[in-house]
Amino acid sequence: MLITTKERIFITVKTYPTKSNKYEELVCTAGIKENGEWIRLYPIPFRKMEEYKQFKRYTWIEVEIAKAFNDPRPDSKKINISSLKILENIGPDNKWATRKQLIFNNTPVYKNLETIISKANTENSMSLCTFKPNEFLKINIEKRAKIKDYTFEEKQKIKNQNRSLFDDELCIAEFTDMPEIPYNFKLTFSDDTGKESTMSIIDWEISQLFLKYEDEDEACLKVKEKLNTLIKTDLHLFLGTMRTKHGWANNPYTIIGLFYPPITPYYQPALF
Repeated sequence: MLITTKERIFITVKTYPTKSNKYEELVCTAGIKENGEWIRLYPIPFRKMEEYKQFKRYTWIEVEIAKAFNDPRPDSKKINISSLKILENIGPDNKWATRKQLIFNNTPVYKNLETIISKANTENSMSLCTFKPNEFLKINIEKRAKIKDYTFEEKQKIKNQNRSLFDDELCIAEFTDMPEIPYNFKLTFSDDTGKESTMSIIDWEISQLFLKYEDEDEACLKVKEKLNTLIKTDLHLFLGTMRTKHGWANNPYTIIGLFYPPITPYYQPALF
């Protein structure tokens, strides 16, 4: 028997859709529950949903969830799309004050790589987190190998064999594939001990920026300029483990979202 619960979730992450040999299209969506726990809603057929169900980042939603039995990551849940309600979008007013309060006051901000890797691989107690690098060191843009193109017949077979626990009439039957991004966008940074790491960025916003430009060289330049701008803000990284690497890889995490409020001066009340 499938046991479901209804949760209010503050959505902070939407990754760019990717193709897979199991689903037509994967979109990793993640957020924070009212009690401060991270949750991954995966996969969501986001672009196949009716437009009124397509929520933005930094939006409160209410939805029924169930345990994802085929995913070992502790934060992963299946959702009942037909139960989805969009409640409220939180804007960037007052230098992102409400967004920062919801994220920083409710969840820990990690600064040490070994700590989060241990929680994923040794303890299996975490697969999503907010991370604040000590220093951003490099922006890497690399050409990537071409992903397999699926024929219409292959897509139909995949769709029929791998229906969601909650498939319903709110999912549109046909849709246009998102363009493949031919580059990997990466950030190299150090943690509070000086340990360096390079992680890929699969944030939807960065990929959409690339697609705005027809010329690939210009598109890569615009992405690099954007990332250079963001690292000058109070940039925090939303990290998530990849399912195929969770529990064993030297570093199972990738950058699934970028949180970039403006830098604000630290306020300290006068002593006298």
